[in-house]
Amino acid sequence: MARYSSTNSSGNLFAVLVALLAIGLFTAIVMWPSGNSTKIVSNGLPDTLLTQTLDDPETHEYLTALHRVKPDIANRLNERADAAISDGASNEELAALILETYSTGVEEDVKHLIRADVKHFEKILQMSQRGLSTLSSKAPKYCRPASYVRFTDMEPEEIANEMSGLFGYGTEGYDWILRFNVVTLEAIESGRDNPQKYGRLTASDQMALQNTMMKMMTNPQVSRLMQLQGRSEAEQKRAAMTMNFCGLGSDVLTAINNLPAETKTRLLGELQHQAKSGDFGRLLRTVQSGI
Repeated sequence: MARYSSTNSSGNLFAVLVALLAIGLFTAIVMWPSGNSTKIVSNGLPDTLLTQTLDDPETHEYLTALHRVKPDIANRLNERADAAISDGASNEELAALILETYSTGVEEDVKHLIRADVKHFEKILQMSQRGLSTLSSKAPKYCRPASYVRFTDMEPEEIANEMSGLFGYGTEGYDWILRFNVVTLEAIESGRDNPQKYGRLTASDQMALQNTMMKMMTNPQVSRLMQLQGRSEAEQKRAAMTMNFCGLGSDVLTAINNLPAETKTRLLGELQHQAKSGDFGRLLRTVQSGI
């Protein structure tokens, strides 16, 4: 086998992997709730109107983690929930409130994420892979960009009604998001309270990444994307609209999960280096501005 050398081609493959990781980490936190004087019960969860109304294990586990890791945000969420309950909000509306209360400290949170113990990083990747795989098999239409084009002509209430079937209170989607958010909050807590410093990628790591990317080239959807190179922009757009990106994302995350544990650790070290140099922050801002 030829000895690995840092070429433009392999550098580009590595850049793609780093970008995918960055986007994945960003996506992990971009949708979670951003969180009275309340009584604290034994498990650390405040006894509020919200916890009394949505009295299920998934919601309580998430609110417990949110209160512990981001108490100010949790208090703001409780204030909004109190007002909504006073106005007669349903369980469905309260669940939507939880899922739509966004965090504003995305870049800071990601910097904590990449300093967490690597076990949290692996858990996020595994949960993301399973979530995308489940969505691909059970609701594939939500994996295709074409499904969202029609949303531009729909009223907000219509969009909310459609999505409630997927992420409404008590659904599998709602429970998964809350479990995922708990894992992400625990990772942020780990990186914030006990930050780890990891080394840079080695030549053997880069070889493993290159081999992983070369294997991904045989993936049917990746092959399809490659075949579109050189086609007109209109042809590329039409083809991309019908592709199942959940399946593609699941395959990419599976490949990353299968990397050696040491390589995944040093991938975090590489992201830490990029964060220190400012490149990672610029990438996050670019991704955020495009969403």
